[in-house]
Amino acid sequence: MIIDSFTASQAAALAPLLSIIAAFLIPLLSHTVKRSSLFAFLFSEIIFIINYLLTDIVFIYVFKTGAILTYMFAGFPPPFGIIYEIDFINSFIGFLVGLIFPIVNIVSYSYLEKLSKNNEWYYTIYLGLEAGLLGIAYTGDLFNLFVMLEVMSISAYALTAYLREKGTPLNAAIKYGLIGAVGSTIYFIAVILLYSGLGTLTMADVAADALGVTPSLFYTQGVAFNPAPVLGLFLVLSVWAFLIETAIVPHHFWLPDAYSSMPAPAAATMAAVAEGVGLYVIARIIYVIVGLENATWILYLLLVLGSLNIIIGGYLMATSNDLKRLIAYSTILDMGYAVIGLGLANEIGVSAAFYYILAHAFVKPLLFISVGAIELRTGSTSLDAVQGILKSNPIVGLGLIIGGLAVIGVPPLNLFFAKLMLFQGVFEKGYTPLLIILLLGSALALVGFTRLWYCTCTRKRTEAPKSTIKPVPIPFEFKAVIIMLVLGVVLTGILYGYLRSFILDPISYILVTKNQTYRISYITAAYNLFRLIRGG
Repeated sequence: MIIDSFTASQAAALAPLLSIIAAFLIPLLSHTVKRSSLFAFLFSEIIFIINYLLTDIVFIYVFKTGAILTYMFAGFPPPFGIIYEIDFINSFIGFLVGLIFPIVNIVSYSYLEKLSKNNEWYYTIYLGLEAGLLGIAYTGDLFNLFVMLEVMSISAYALTAYLREKGTPLNAAIKYGLIGAVGSTIYFIAVILLYSGLGTLTMADVAADALGVTPSLFYTQGVAFNPAPVLGLFLVLSVWAFLIETAIVPHHFWLPDAYSSMPAPAAATMAAVAEGVGLYVIARIIYVIVGLENATWILYLLLVLGSLNIIIGGYLMATSNDLKRLIAYSTILDMGYAVIGLGLANEIGVSAAFYYILAHAFVKPLLFISVGAIELRTGSTSLDAVQGILKSNPIVGLGLIIGGLAVIGVPPLNLFFAKLMLFQGVFEKGYTPLLIILLLGSALALVGFTRLWYCTCTRKRTEAPKSTIKPVPIPFEFKAVIIMLVLGVVLTGILYGYLRSFILDPISYILVTKNQTYRISYITAAYNLFRLIRGG
């Protein structure tokens, strides 16, 4: 199949739009069938598969050609229209989003039908989550980024509160909503200040102002005579906002409550790709829009905050007695490693950060879906619920063991190589004290998962945990997805050399070594599209 730029750009534009349209169609069409939840599940799965194919088309085209795709909605030029600009970096992120949703959604129906009825609204919200994440990944407009952030956030709040009728308190959803609203508001203020100062919200145009290589690409002008202060303020506020969304200390406290309250498939998806999308935005802002030359000090801040994430997330994971919370804290721990990779700002450090994003897409769904299977089987997510589970459910036990070993960093699993790259990046920069923090994180992860494995392998169940959920056998689709994800964790480790050569190193090369050349190419791609539409 030959993919041209027109097909690839149309695929990128269609994917988020298709999720939005499908989300609105499900409540309407579900009323016309008897088994509305089953229909909603099947309909959403078809949309997720189509979107995977669309994101695959985009990634394959950019991977093969090295081109930067651009798409201007309805032909309206910025700042009044929306532009998508897709390079190798966000085509990779979009591909991961497109891949994870159809895999995780396989277990949604059997999981939800055991907990509640008439779940068509879940699939509506879940489609909204994908639309928001894909929109964030593909957009080249900072205000559209805000809009898609809101779509993603509102969907996440709704998923956090979804099981409220089963006794799950709304505290987690309220906490998540409040801190998420703070993050969104901070980013919105950053966007307003940037627009008033520079007169544009197109990422390529802002990057042009930061580099001083071209006049404004579009019609409007801001009031700032010198773009540097405006860019500095935008950098601080926007990175702060997405550090909140990515659960970086001291704004990490919403994540354990939210992920432990969500349905297991939703928590699996959020941990798999939502945090990675947030990290991608931080990298886009620092490395492409504002530029490394204007962001040196914030790189040191990322190193400090990442270290705190490792210590705090690791300690809380090591002491947690709830399975969902334990895995949620491990997500905070791993985000610390990834943020340090971005803060190192060398090629191998940035490669490590993006490898963490890739590895998370398999490790976290594996762990959360394994816990979801235990929740169905035992009616609880307490650590006591896994007593002896390996003997009666070896596939679920295998998922917990492989996922835990990956988080600790055991070869040949994927996160081992991510940590290895991070160690090399720290050595290269000469930040030797950071090595202690990196080792401490692995030690705390070992403590946390050893407690879990002890229950899994050696202890016998003494009494059933108290729960409002009636225990049921583990459905076949859970076991199938666990096996798929185990293979994903193992293969992305075994294929480390290939992934590094063809995906990770090219990303870090353009972001670090060829930073200014790449940024000029990014600006030129948007400018060429604008001239084409204007007929100039």
